[in-house]
Amino acid sequence: MKVLAVTLERCSGSALLIDDKIVFSSSEERYTRKKSDALFPKNSITAALNYTGTKPSDLDHIIICGNKLSLIPSILREYSTFSVNDQIRAMEEYWYPKLVLNQEKSFVELFKDKINLETYPFNTEWGKKFDYFKLENPYSVDDETKVSEFFKTTLSSLLNVDKSIITHTEHDTCHAAYALYGSPIREPNTLIVTADAWGDDLSATLSIFDGQKINRVKEYDHKKFQLARIYRYTTLVMRMLANEHEYKVMGLAPYYSGPKTQEVEKVFEKIQSLDNLDFSFNNDIKDIYHYLNTNLKNFRFDHIASGLQSFTEKLLVNWITNSMKEFKTDNLVYSGGISMNVKANLAISKIRQIKKFFVCGSGTDETLPIGACYDYAENAGKSPKHLSDLYLGDDSSYANEELPHNGELTVSNFSSTDQMLEHLLENKIIGVCRGRMEMGQRALGNRSIIADPRNPLNVEKINTSIKNRDFWMPFAPSVIEEAVDEYFATDISSTIKYHHTLSRIVIFKK
Repeated sequence: MKVLAVTLERCSGSALLIDDKIVFSSSEERYTRKKSDALFPKNSITAALNYTGTKPSDLDHIIICGNKLSLIPSILREYSTFSVNDQIRAMEEYWYPKLVLNQEKSFVELFKDKINLETYPFNTEWGKKFDYFKLENPYSVDDETKVSEFFKTTLSSLLNVDKSIITHTEHDTCHAAYALYGSPIREPNTLIVTADAWGDDLSATLSIFDGQKINRVKEYDHKKFQLARIYRYTTLVMRMLANEHEYKVMGLAPYYSGPKTQEVEKVFEKIQSLDNLDFSFNNDIKDIYHYLNTNLKNFRFDHIASGLQSFTEKLLVNWITNSMKEFKTDNLVYSGGISMNVKANLAISKIRQIKKFFVCGSGTDETLPIGACYDYAENAGKSPKHLSDLYLGDDSSYANEELPHNGELTVSNFSSTDQMLEHLLENKIIGVCRGRMEMGQRALGNRSIIADPRNPLNVEKINTSIKNRDFWMPFAPSVIEEAVDEYFATDISSTIKYHHTLSRIVIFKK
C-alpha cells in the first residue's frame, strides 16, 4: 500500500506512507527557501517520489488534508511574504470593517499587488481560467467546491493519475491520527487531544483510542474555543509576526512574574472561559485583535507575554484535567498548533492523573499529511508504525561551491570529533549539515547550529549574527544519552535519538 498525502496553505508539503510506515515527509519551504511557504508543494511531492523510488502509477491513494481550503494563501503567499505592517493592515482595513461594521470587502482586492500567478499551478491552462477575485475570506461553500476541484485537477495532471483516487481527509482527523500513531503509545482508552485555530470549522477535538481505532467523543466549534486566535492576535498586538512568532511571546513570558501577570490574565478571561469540558467565548467581542489592542495598550510587553502564557497554561491544564477525569483515562497524546507551546506542555505533564504523555514533534499543519496517511492506514485495517525520529526528508548532498562563503564561513568535510571540538573550544559557531533533513520546525542535529553552552556570549553571538533573532530567545541544549540522568529528573531517554556520523561541518568565523 502506497499513499501520498499533501497539505496546502501554510507550510504546504507532503508525506508518503508505504504499507504501515511513513517513509518520507517534507515541507515546500525547504525547497523554495521561503519560510512557511503556502505554494503548491510540487517540489516536496517530487522529492518524496524520487527519494523512495515510487512512480505515480504505484500510488494507491492520494489525500488532500482538509475539506475546506482556499487559494488565497497560495496566490498571495500570505504566510511567507506578509510583514507585520501587512497583517495590521489586514486587521484594520479588512477584518474590522467586515466583523464589526458588517461591510463587504475583498481580501484579494485589498492585497492584489501581492498576487503572483506565474508559479505552478496558477500558470497552467486550468490555473489561468480560475477567477481568483471571486474568492472569499473566510471561505464560502462555493469556494470549497471549486478549490477542491482545482487541487484535484492539479494533482491529477502533475502525477498523471485518475481523480478517483484523490480524496479529502478532515483537518482534525489528520491531527488526531498524527498525535496517536506518531507516538509510541498504543494503550486502549488513550485520550487524544487536538487544539488549533481553525480547521474545517473546528478548533479542537477529544477522541479515545479503543485499541483498534480512534473514536471522536467531542468536538469544538472554532467560534467557541479561540485560544489559538487569542495567542495569535496578542502576538500581532506586540508587533511581532502572527502565525510565526508566537514562540517568541512564549520565550519572553518568563522574564516577568509580578502582579501585572494577573491583571493581564483578566483581559483574556473576559474573552474565553471554560465550564468543565465546554468552552464559551464572549460574543460581544466581534474582533479579537481590536479588543486586545484596546485593552492591552497600558501594559508593558513582558507583562502581556507573561499574562498570556499564564492564561494559556491554566486553561489547557483545566480542560485536559477535566477531560481525563470525564473519560477515566491516564494516557494522553496531543497535537495541533497549540501543542507547539512547550511551556504549556510542561504544565500539562504535571497533571497527577497522567501516567503516559506524548506530544509528537511539529504538531502544526505541516504534519497533517503524516496524520492523513496514518488515518488511511487505520481504515485499511493496519496498525501504523510510530515515528522513530523526524529525519524524514532528503539526504544532504552539498558541494562546497553551492554554499555562500562571502568570507563569513569556511566549509570542510568532517574528519573527527576532535576536529569539531577544537573549533568549539575556540568559541566558534559550527553549522552542521548531514544525513536526512529534519521534518518540521526544529533542529535535531542534522541541520543544526552548535556552540559551547558554557560561554553565555555564544547565545548572544548566535542570536545577533547568525539567527538574527531577539536577544531574549533561549536555545535548547543537546545532551548525550549517557548523561541524561545527570541533567533531567524525568525519564526521557526512550525519546532521544541521535546519530554518530557527520558528513559536513560549516564553521562561522565571526
